[in-house]
Amino acid sequence: IYFPITSALANRLDDIAPSTQRNVQQGKILVNETDAETDSISVQNVSTVLFLSTALIWMGEKIGGANGALPACSLLTVVLASCAPARWMKKLRPSTDCLGLVALYLFFSAAGAPGVAVAESVKASLIPLGMFLSSLYSIHGFVLWGTHRILGKWFGAFQPQRLLVASSAAIGGPATAVALASAAHWKSLSVPSVIVGNIGYAIATFCGLAFYRLIRLFSGGT
Repeated sequence: IYFPITSALANRLDDIAPSTQRNVQQGKILVNETDAETDSISVQNVSTVLFLSTALIWMGEKIGGANGALPACSLLTVVLASCAPARWMKKLRPSTDCLGLVALYLFFSAAGAPGVAVAESVKASLIPLGMFLSSLYSIHGFVLWGTHRILGKWFGAFQPQRLLVASSAAIGGPATAVALASAAHWKSLSVPSVIVGNIGYAIATFCGLAFYRLIRLFSGGT
């Protein structure tokens, strides 16, 4: 229900990009830069990206173990993307974009597969789970609506486009956020959506795990 609603709201809004005249003036430069980057997609660069991805997954499993592999790998990926030389990363960017989109589509196509394994559990707890999710999304939507109504008048940063992308990043992560920005043709928000989603992975994942440990501790668990 959530994703169709956000898509419907996004379709009514235009991109918060610079003026059309400025875009037209810079269009030739942007096209030339895009063509230059596309030329750097090569077997060597794709192999390097695959090696880095595999190495990060392996290191995440070694550091975090079976339960902490995902947050450890996420942290290592953010550190690599932040600390690696910009010139080196720029050379790999076209290949990472291409492989990332392929993996993103595979993720979307397979995201619902685990639901088959827990179908019976979901049916057994449908009412409490539905009440919890209804409360969760209602509060989430109310906070976004209140932020736009109260702060949107004085701060241009709280525009509906940015709030929708931030909402999608909070609910589904960078994958759904960039998908929303791309589907709505918000080119100026594509990169910020990925950044915000990855920040959530790098920070909120560890906050969630710490909160879980805290609840287990106070409830008498180990």
